[in-house]
Amino acid sequence: MDQPAFDAYLALSRDVARHNRAYHEQDAPEIPDSEYDALVRQLRALEAANPEWAARAAAEAGAASSPAQAVGGMPSAAFQPVTHPTPMTSLDNVFSDAELGEWREKLARSLNLPTDHDDFTFTGELKIDGLSVNLYYVDGELQWAATRGNGAVGEIVTAQVLTVPGIPTSLPGLTGELEVRGEVYMSRADFAAFNAQAEELGTPLLKNPRNGAAGALRQKDPEVTRSRHLRALFYMLGKRDGVPVTTQSGVLTWLAAQGFPVSAHTETLHGIAAAADYHARMIAARQSFEFDADGTVLKLDPLRLQAEAGFTSRAPRWAIAYKFPVEEVETVLESITINVGRTGKLAPLAHLQPRLIEGSTVSRATLHNEDFIRDLGLHVGDTVVVRKSGGVIPQIMRVLPEKRPEGAVPYAFPTHCPECGHEAVRAEGDANTYCPNPACPAQQFERLRYFVSRGAMDIRGIGEKLIAQLLEHGLVRDAADLYGLTAEQLAGLERGGDKKAQNILGQLEASRTRPLWRLVNALGVNHVGERNAQALANAFGTLDALLAATPEQIAAVPGLGGVIGESVAGALADPSMQGLIARLRAAGLNPQEAAAVRGEQLKGLNFVLTGTLSRPREAIKAQLEQAGGRVTGSVTGKTSFLIAGEEAGSKLDRARELEVAVLDEAGLDALLRGRGVLPPEPGDPDAGASDYTALE
Repeated sequence: MDQPAFDAYLALSRDVARHNRAYHEQDAPEIPDSEYDALVRQLRALEAANPEWAARAAAEAGAASSPAQAVGGMPSAAFQPVTHPTPMTSLDNVFSDAELGEWREKLARSLNLPTDHDDFTFTGELKIDGLSVNLYYVDGELQWAATRGNGAVGEIVTAQVLTVPGIPTSLPGLTGELEVRGEVYMSRADFAAFNAQAEELGTPLLKNPRNGAAGALRQKDPEVTRSRHLRALFYMLGKRDGVPVTTQSGVLTWLAAQGFPVSAHTETLHGIAAAADYHARMIAARQSFEFDADGTVLKLDPLRLQAEAGFTSRAPRWAIAYKFPVEEVETVLESITINVGRTGKLAPLAHLQPRLIEGSTVSRATLHNEDFIRDLGLHVGDTVVVRKSGGVIPQIMRVLPEKRPEGAVPYAFPTHCPECGHEAVRAEGDANTYCPNPACPAQQFERLRYFVSRGAMDIRGIGEKLIAQLLEHGLVRDAADLYGLTAEQLAGLERGGDKKAQNILGQLEASRTRPLWRLVNALGVNHVGERNAQALANAFGTLDALLAATPEQIAAVPGLGGVIGESVAGALADPSMQGLIARLRAAGLNPQEAAAVRGEQLKGLNFVLTGTLSRPREAIKAQLEQAGGRVTGSVTGKTSFLIAGEEAGSKLDRARELEVAVLDEAGLDALLRGRGVLPPEPGDPDAGASDYTALE
């Protein structure tokens, strides 16, 4: 044996095994799919030329087989394992029309047909870059949902999968066993929204939508999974007792008829040339997909021929994944600039030598924060590799240090605001750096620009140039000053005029009664964009109720959580923010109240409030009603609880007379935690308990 050659093979085998674990088990790939595919192809080529190497390497590693033959990864010990009734296999890959033709020849041989036989019918489907799942039904009732795992054993994630819209839990009329297989994914839009919020929070970003979907399904708390807004498409049956289908195209039609979401990008194809043409058309259309797809899947259509062709040790002979070319380009980092946002965040931006990537020219890429730059090891002048994250957002993937120009030094993140010179700060646990100076001109400009934007107060006619003039002439300092502008002031500005001035004043007047969520968004609170503003407005209903809310109450709004709760409550309690809100109200802003979204935790319970309470009754009333309770003014036999503060009077006497349960504020919080309205207190051994009889 050529020992040095075997040692090199062994090192490659270990690399592939490590990347398998990183991708399938840890949801943290270290290299792009294209590089991983190349390593696997290299490993398989060495094993084909030296068949004895794979067995020897597996024996030395204590593994059952070579990592080149692995299907998925080992199931996580954090979830209950389950054996799939029929194995969930992987797919072999091809990367060119020539390789596709070779696969067609192998398929013909497996069916004892001449190698030039081309009278095949295929279904063409997109290869969605998500996480494979298996739904198992018995007599039409869903028993469990599981990940693929290692192909034989997966992880039960039923509660997590059922947060995905459109998954039937019952299929009336079916008997026997049924496995429905599909792909759970995170859309490009939801991926971008998640990363935008994570960037504001200074929390880790998702590398790609596939990581987002895989990580969400492996969350123990289904509500965390729900917050990722996952979706799914289904495309295959495993065990299928009593399902009347004879073709793969028939499987897709049957799935759609049962209510399962299926892809709109599937086609029936006659012959290998049609399959190659389908693949080329999907490459051209890939930017229009709502999800990431890394190729097409071509399947022999008749199920009878699929069964005849059979499987290799890891993949079906009757299907192939034709991978898309991965567009990564090399370019040069020419400079890094720092933009100062409305919250004072210092946002670094990379300026690149322009390059064409997936149909558009890319010359800039966000660098997120100081840690991101340091982890990449960026030097100005570096040659970097760029791709579109989620198919849309340009991102620097890695640096090529071997091409670094002589004398280049690491980029030094600024210690002071580049706009006002104030010393920059960075809070513990936050990856972002901020200018804390509220009078920073860049922040003033960005706050005003955001306030009038379409996603906020939607005040047309006030653009960036006009805002710059208003600040330059000292006519405004903040949003409240906009409502004090006169026609004469506006008409006297560059490119002003009476007609334009009247239009702007009309827009300002109309904005005084915009919906509440628009004002909440327009205030520019850190971590609050359109989605969170709507959630807050729906939860509290009125501006007063939101202003009176505690961090815990804000955190309890679905999709927010503790970090956002602390941030929003702190920002709204800040004297400068309260001053701005008071001046906006004095200027006549009266936002439309939102109809609070009612939960059902307190459904059927009636409350009465009395005495001096530590926070406004309006806030407590809004919280109780949000959770489905009813607040009345009088104690009657139908009252469930009297919430009594200090100096409670006749209502307390009446409650005792009628034997109505009386709670102080601590008792109310305990009730709300037990009913799931408030999150449990840290370390509470009874967190989640719903029995409140001890309070009566």
